[in-house]
Formats: sequence, structure tokens, C-alpha cells
Amino acid sequence: MLYLHAIKCAFALTYTLVLVTASLPPLRIMPLGDSITRGTGSPDITGYRHKLRSSLLNHQPGLDVDMIGSLQEGEMADNDHEGHSGKLLSDIRKYLELSIQAKPNVVCLHAGTNNMDYEVDLDSAGEVMEDIIDRVLEASEGVTVLVAPVIWANDTRMQANTDSFNKKLAKIIEGMDGKQVLSVPINITLGYLSDRKHPNERGYGKMADAWFQAVLDAQGRGWIREPESVGKDELPGTGLGQSKDAETNGASRVRSPWIGKGLYNSLRLL
Repeated sequence: MLYLHAIKCAFALTYTLVLVTASLPPLRIMPLGDSITRGTGSPDITGYRHKLRSSLLNHQPGLDVDMIGSLQEGEMADNDHEGHSGKLLSDIRKYLELSIQAKPNVVCLHAGTNNMDYEVDLDSAGEVMEDIIDRVLEASEGVTVLVAPVIWANDTRMQANTDSFNKKLAKIIEGMDGKQVLSVPINITLGYLSDRKHPNERGYGKMADAWFQAVLDAQGRGWIREPESVGKDELPGTGLGQSKDAETNGASRVRSPWIGKGLYNSLRLL
């Protein structure tokens, strides 16, 4: 009996090690949200994105990490994202359509800060967030959605709204059991903010660490799969296939192929 028990333990340990050390497949990551996704408050305007990408590449040298999105921001290679400053959850629900057709296999979602700050649609914010998650799951088969609760704000009124929203968000994610949706709490406190609501460099470092660990967690669960095959020439303006790009000059812009397109113009009127 002891011999059989030892064999079972050894097998369990081996299985665990395989899960932990299994190589990540190519990653096609959509950073989705508002100005915190953009990187407002960080000196190079890359926020958590540069640090997350670097952590993944250091973890697995040679890994293909392709950040996607209709916007480019910050002094980093592959600086694509879908982080729209000042926008509400209802806006972000529309903006995600700009690049979701690039079929990310990981989405890092942090949104709702402006609803909490401006006190807009507080009663329906949870429903809109749920709709955002559902739309991502529907549009990109096999995608893993990493959802961060709205981070702490140095504002009593705003934080009360945030606490209420985050409770609703936790229940939404619990209700998605069986789907590839993972909550990613990020413990931001006063020393990690650059103003009332945006992280500073240290704060974005904490965000990057949390996203990185969440990617590894999702991989350990067997969630992260090879991204769907999509021709980058068919989807201009999404950042697809730009993982080897050189550093940019830090300018923020929507890629020119979207200019003049009905979808782009209709969304920019928000």
C-alpha cells in the first residue's frame, strides 16, 4: 500500500510540474479598457503593457507575443492596444469591435474607472461589463478573458462606487464558471497612484505582475491555446502580426487603414 501511495504521489507531482513548466503557445493579447490600459501616469505611456510583454519574453525566450488593438501608444515594440482614454463601459463595448476580429487568445480587461468617477450608468455598469465579456467570448473562440476589478482610487466618493461595482463584477465572474474567465485582483494603494485614479510606474508594475501570473495560471488550467489563424493583410488597423515591430516614437494614433472606414468613423463620434 505504501508503495502504491508513493507511486500516486510521484505521478501527481510529475503532472503538476508538467502543468507549471508547459510552454506557452504564441500569445495574441488584446489590452482592453480605458486610460489605465493606455498607460496614463507612466513616464513612457506604456503602463503595464511593456512590463507584461517583457515578463512573458523573459519567462519564455523566443515566445511570440503579439499585442493587438487599433491604437498605438508608448515607447515600446509592438505597442498596440485598445485602451480609450476617458471612455465609459458602453463606449468600450463598441470600441472592442475595432480589433476583436483579430482573434486574440488572451484579453486583459480593466474597465469601468470612468463610470465610477463620473457616476454614469452605475446601476447598469455590471450588465455592460458582462456584455463586454460575453462579446469577447463569442467573437474569439477559445479566448481566455482576464478581468481585473477596478483598481483603488484616492477619492472617497469614487471608491464607494468602485466597491459596489467590484462586488457585482465578482458575482458576474462567479456566474461564468465553466468559461475561460479569470478574476485578476490588483492591490493598488496610495503609494502606487500618480493621481486620484491612475497608477504610477510602481502601480503599473503591480498590474503587469498580476496579469503575468494570471496568464501562467490560465496556462496551468489548460486554457490558453494557439490563436486562430488570421491573415494580417485582411485585418489592417488591428496590430495583428506586429510583434517584431521596432520601437516607436511614442505617438498615439489610430492606424491609418481605419480612417475613412464606416466602423471607425461611427465609433469615433462617441
